[in-house]
Amino acid sequence: MSPPRDPYAVLGVGRTASSDELKKAYRKLARKLHPDRGGDPEKLKSVNAAYERVGDAKKRKLFDEFGEAAFRPGFDANQARQYQNFGGGGGGAGGINIDDLMNMFGGGGVGGGPGGFGGGRARGPRRGADMEAPLQVQLSEALEGSERSFTIGRNRVTVRIPKGVRSGQRLRVAGKGQSGEGGGPAGDLLLEIEVLAHPLVRIDRDDLEMALPLTFGESLRGGSISVSTPTGDVKVKIPPRAEAGTRLRLKGRGLPKGGKSTRTGDLYLVLMPTPPTELPADWDETLETIDGAYTRDVRAALDFDQ
Repeated sequence: MSPPRDPYAVLGVGRTASSDELKKAYRKLARKLHPDRGGDPEKLKSVNAAYERVGDAKKRKLFDEFGEAAFRPGFDANQARQYQNFGGGGGGAGGINIDDLMNMFGGGGVGGGPGGFGGGRARGPRRGADMEAPLQVQLSEALEGSERSFTIGRNRVTVRIPKGVRSGQRLRVAGKGQSGEGGGPAGDLLLEIEVLAHPLVRIDRDDLEMALPLTFGESLRGGSISVSTPTGDVKVKIPPRAEAGTRLRLKGRGLPKGGKSTRTGDLYLVLMPTPPTELPADWDETLETIDGAYTRDVRAALDFDQ
């Protein structure tokens, strides 16, 4: 597919956009157009090609000065500037006529072949550009690792998601980027990880946190209960008279730290004594018995008159 004539328009930004604004616009479009979200692979390729033109500061500078001519095989910026100085055309994106330049110097291209300006040699095979795409993973995949296969553009991609992967981390898939030119190798695919939020678990770097509902009886008596966690069922000892918000630490049941490290984070259970949904007929008597067990005013410390 030929690259877009105006990458700024494809990305939906102005020509004065900062590099951060360009990156933000690119990532937003890449997520929206990703095939896993029902997006359009061809439009995604256009977005990738546009960002490949102006996402890199050096390439952006060349594009702004010479337009698409800067990315033609054999292009030489210094020679093109000399051509402009000889009256060969104005600068700016699309302002230089590369065909006029090639014809002016014997058809060999800028710096290429007999009659070429400066006697340089034409470039050989060129590696294809890298592509970027988001990859959303579940918490279970971050905990255990997995292998995913999907289609992006016309490429069938299989990627191994390692244990302990984090949001913002990039996975490189060799040879699945844009095709090379003149027989050159394809670029790579860079997948930016987003670990999806879990409805029951909060991720805090290496640690995990989840609420643990208790009956009032369990909260008062304490004891051992079985709890389902992201890494399997585990026996948990509840202390007697456990208060709401008490945190219990389960060592080594968090996220793997990744890489060569064998260490893992921890899982924290936040105790939540929970009232029953239905009350028995003699509930008032039960409450009086429980209230009678308090030997002090539980709100005595709330004194703002001191």
